[in-house]
Amino acid sequence: MDKKNLQDVQTGMREMFNRAVESGRKNNLDYAIELLKDLVRKSPGLIPAREKLREYEKLKSNKIGGLAGRFINLKSSFQAAKIKSAISQKPLEAMAMCEEVLSKNLYNPLVLNMLADASLKAGAPFIGVEALSILRDLKPHNETNLRKLADFYRKCGDAMSALKIVQEIAARHPKDLNVQAEMRSAVALASMQQGDWQKEGKTQDKVKDKEEGMVAELLDGTLHDVDQMKMVIGKLEKDLEKEDSIDSRKKLGELYHACGRYDDAIEQYTRVAKAIGAMDPAVDKSIEKSNIAKIDIEISDLCVDSANFAQVEEVKKKRYNYQLERATDRVNTYPNDNQLRYDLAILYFNGNFIDNAIEQFQYARKNLQRKTGCMVYLGRCFLLKEQYDMAIEQLSAALTEMLVMDKAKKEALYYLAKTYEASDNAEKALESYKEIYQADVNYLDVGKKVQEFYNKKKNG
Repeated sequence: MDKKNLQDVQTGMREMFNRAVESGRKNNLDYAIELLKDLVRKSPGLIPAREKLREYEKLKSNKIGGLAGRFINLKSSFQAAKIKSAISQKPLEAMAMCEEVLSKNLYNPLVLNMLADASLKAGAPFIGVEALSILRDLKPHNETNLRKLADFYRKCGDAMSALKIVQEIAARHPKDLNVQAEMRSAVALASMQQGDWQKEGKTQDKVKDKEEGMVAELLDGTLHDVDQMKMVIGKLEKDLEKEDSIDSRKKLGELYHACGRYDDAIEQYTRVAKAIGAMDPAVDKSIEKSNIAKIDIEISDLCVDSANFAQVEEVKKKRYNYQLERATDRVNTYPNDNQLRYDLAILYFNGNFIDNAIEQFQYARKNLQRKTGCMVYLGRCFLLKEQYDMAIEQLSAALTEMLVMDKAKKEALYYLAKTYEASDNAEKALESYKEIYQADVNYLDVGKKVQEFYNKKKNG
């Protein structure tokens, strides 16, 4: 089965897709989902329809909440046997049945797995990748799911994505020789694919291409094997002996840091800073990162003995003051960089310098990517200053821009509830707590808060 775009299907199907998108814009999700589900049934490889279908299903499922979602999944479990029996002989029919179930609640691990299995039988492993990626978001630490996703990536010819997953697993088991061997195999496969190993050519050219491919992947942050890092460090050091390069020194600094050679990393970044001749915020942050890593080791060593409590606190203070000094210097050098102001604002907030934090968050919210986050932090600042009306304004404004019940929205609702509580508005506080509770019963102490309310109501 091939992937298809809109130009690959009939006019009627394109018109149906446009109607679905228009319905989605008007927030008529159920109708949009029905149209897209029909399109996907008729043409399972139609990628734009699949993408929009998942987008709307996520919006719908996020509104359902955890308890209701589990109840829907329980009801659908009766269809699982029927779907499973169809996978082998009628995979397309099985896929259609899976889509019917997922349209009611996308977050159904059992059915997502069966959709992947059916897609493989239908010769469409890319659909399995889509299903298993959703499952990965649901259960990011489930290694069985991760391994299955890596296998589907390989079946799609995407060895690089498979490698990233294997490395994620390997990072959790650094002493497991079998896992590390599995990762080396994945590295080799990815390198072969990237370097077009199958082309004819001299052996030494292939080895060079393989090494260059491994270097590129490591510097992209996708390799975490210490032996591979050492190999690339050696290559960059040799390159620098032949010709100086700011880019190579930056990359070498990254690798030194990753290997715990913090003094060597600082040396490389410092040489880069001198070569540039002006403050580069990214380089300055890299120097700070390595210095902080050294301080963290010092703190860790001191924490072994509880008698060092006072000394630990002193070193933590030194750590904070150093971070504050660097962040302030970067803002003073580049006052119009609102990302740098956001970084400084977070430090002020964490250090309980609330007025300073407010000033910097007010500057930083001009950065559109940080606008909503800044409003939430401003609300929290005003809450700490007991300026409840302004806290409510900021948090409420932030929530109007949050369409999905994700981590950021739960946080904003939580602090809005805390603000209402502090201002003796228990009913409003409960509304926000309940909104979180219906999506995530285990979020912080929300379950306890809601239960206390109902206990109080029950007891009169």
